Amino acid sequence: MNKFTVKLVLALLATSGLPVVGLANDWVPVSGASELRQLISDKTFSGTLKEGVAATAIYHADGSAELNAWGDIFPRQWRVEGEDQVCILIKDEETCARIERSTTDTDLYRGISDTGEVSEFRIADQAVRIESQPINNEGASGTPSAEELAAKLSNPTSPVMTIGNNFDYVTFQGDLPDAGDQSAFRYVFQTVFPLKLSNGGSVFFRPAIPVMFNEPVPDGLGGFSSEGTDLGDTGFDLSYGITTASGLLWGAGVVGTIPTATNDKLGKDRWGLGPELLLGMIGKWGVVGGLLAHQWDVAGSGKGEIDVSSLSYFYAFPLGGGWQVAAGPSITYDHTRPSSDRWTIPAGIGIAKTTMIGARPWKFQLQYWNYVKSADAFASEHQIRLSINPVVAAPWNDGR
Repeated sequence: MNKFTVKLVLALLATSGLPVVGLANDWVPVSGASELRQLISDKTFSGTLKEGVAATAIYHADGSAELNAWGDIFPRQWRVEGEDQVCILIKDEETCARIERSTTDTDLYRGISDTGEVSEFRIADQAVRIESQPINNEGASGTPSAEELAAKLSNPTSPVMTIGNNFDYVTFQGDLPDAGDQSAFRYVFQTVFPLKLSNGGSVFFRPAIPVMFNEPVPDGLGGFSSEGTDLGDTGFDLSYGITTASGLLWGAGVVGTIPTATNDKLGKDRWGLGPELLLGMIGKWGVVGGLLAHQWDVAGSGKGEIDVSSLSYFYAFPLGGGWQVAAGPSITYDHTRPSSDRWTIPAGIGIAKTTMIGARPWKFQLQYWNYVKSADAFASEHQIRLSINPVVAAPWNDGR
């Protein structure tokens, strides 16, 4: 079959609950399984989800398809149902549509879905172009669903770029007087910068910049000083990661600390650097894994030392509709402390929701961490984290 390209002008019409009528004499059904297959097979549709955010969907003759959006690939399947419908499978949900051709403009078609949405597309000599399309949590032929995005955002090797905004409320415990009365509020800005590679893997740079508000610090006299608003030391990692066809997640790189603290009491004034290793598994059931890392101090004028091992474990199990049970706390072992105070072990639980606001995906997550093991004198006891993470375009990944 000769391939031909299609310009797709997809416009959502307001049906207001009414049947799609009024232009009945101007449209005729496209019927016949072979004609419908020819209409869809080997076509590439591209469009704009938001200004500057492109999406491309490729529909193959064998019924497979893939949507490239927000920097990652979302699998699709399609088929012809009977003699008059084209059905698209998104995750475990299938949407079918009847196709009609305009009698007054022979290049113009429209699809009427089983949910009542109407779209129009035009056959032309140029590459397929989606002008507009329904954007919702259920997804569409040219836009991912909230459920698909939730799975991608839970995978640390996915090249989807997010702007991380973490708000932490922490309470403390310990043997020092009034240790149990202390609390702190922190904000951590944590953005993922992915560079997608041709082999399906990605290189990631992830800085984490903490801002601390009224952080309690032991004053050495049996009490505490409450520091004002200060910048803490910046953490980062630079790594390679990939998801294999079997669902194995793996990656490796370097992790480090930059002495950006604006208050000497909240940082060590030392540079840290060391290796990290990622291992995990992902499937329809969810994702689990861990990021093992170690840092040593490599430079700086501070008197403190950096010699810390960490295991950041993560899990996410889907509940449907973009909801997940998910958390990602970090266990640390500080080799510079007395042996009884080296472990910090939080147990974490949380709930996450990925949704579309306008045409942009957002992930909201609320976690609770209970520190079952920490330093005896003064350390965290409970932590509540609210994360608000919009998905943004990584323009350097266009076409990869």
